[in-house]
Amino acid sequence: MRKPHSAFAAASAVVLAILVFSSPTLAATENSKPCLCGARITPLAGTARTVYVAQVKYSDPDGDIPARVEVYVDNIAYPLRLIRGRPNEGIYQARLTLPPGEHTYYFYAEDVRGLSERFPRYGSKRGPNVGTNRTFNRLPVLTNGGVYFESGSEDATYTFTVNYEDKDGTNPRAVRVIIDGIVRDMTLHRGTPANGIYLYRTRLPAGPHSYYFVGIDDCGACVAHPRHGFLRGPEVAAMPNQPPQLIEPRVDPMIGTAQTRFIYRVEYRDPDGAPPSIARVYINGIPHDMKLRSGRSPTGIYTYRTRHYLGNFHEYYYYFEDGRGGTCRLPETGTFHGPNVVRYPSLLNNL
Repeated sequence: MRKPHSAFAAASAVVLAILVFSSPTLAATENSKPCLCGARITPLAGTARTVYVAQVKYSDPDGDIPARVEVYVDNIAYPLRLIRGRPNEGIYQARLTLPPGEHTYYFYAEDVRGLSERFPRYGSKRGPNVGTNRTFNRLPVLTNGGVYFESGSEDATYTFTVNYEDKDGTNPRAVRVIIDGIVRDMTLHRGTPANGIYLYRTRLPAGPHSYYFVGIDDCGACVAHPRHGFLRGPEVAAMPNQPPQLIEPRVDPMIGTAQTRFIYRVEYRDPDGAPPSIARVYINGIPHDMKLRSGRSPTGIYTYRTRHYLGNFHEYYYYFEDGRGGTCRLPETGTFHGPNVVRYPSLLNNL
């Protein structure tokens, strides 16, 4: 009775041994690498006196404690220590002081069985940016500055554009184009204020022109494009100037007394849209400047008011210049006559 029992026990031991050595799960547990979560350095900008905090959460699926948890700043390792939780699942932290400049970083952890993890797995994260006496400020960048079109006539509209980018993500105080030494503020056309295309539209007088761009960030840092000198263009051709015209001349009223305010009136029109540089009425040979009464300066009504001494021998004519060599006189030769100035108001009712 004992022999069969001993044989069965021996056979059971052999089967158990085979199962143990043939099953990987029973023979040895496979090691898993640790995990890194919430890896960061704060703040990402400051001065050389700022304390920067590197922090990451370490956890291991197998419950292994770390052999090392480190942050590499510019490829220099700084060890982190456990500040909260358990060694195999807790928050690790290091407090750093850094020299001025732009830095990069990544985190590295390794468990006691030799498996490791890195964050990010490839490359490095940018920061912190460390200034000397104040928070580090990266200069904005101006690129692709130019004008549409490179040539044209005086009646064309020229568009100046430039790309502005601030890597700190702050809005600029100003983006400007300086044309022939005159500063012009540009407006955002596309994108965001910190990373967008700015433009300025204008007409230009005949002749060659030059320009450059300037960007000023929120810290007052100023950059120019190009960095030195200027860009040439556009080349603007002069348009043939057409002389202005004067129409509908009159004086109101045509008859009055010495106390009457007589109004000289004429309508000015310029085909090129140029306002008058000279707008005068000559009354009895004496010039008087006229003022715009209604409409726009290139196409408007100009007037002059005055009193007259007695007589029916007053005469007048109009003379205008457009400032571009164009002149006009009305009438072309001679003069208009009037008004008639009488002594007694009662005479007005009889005329």
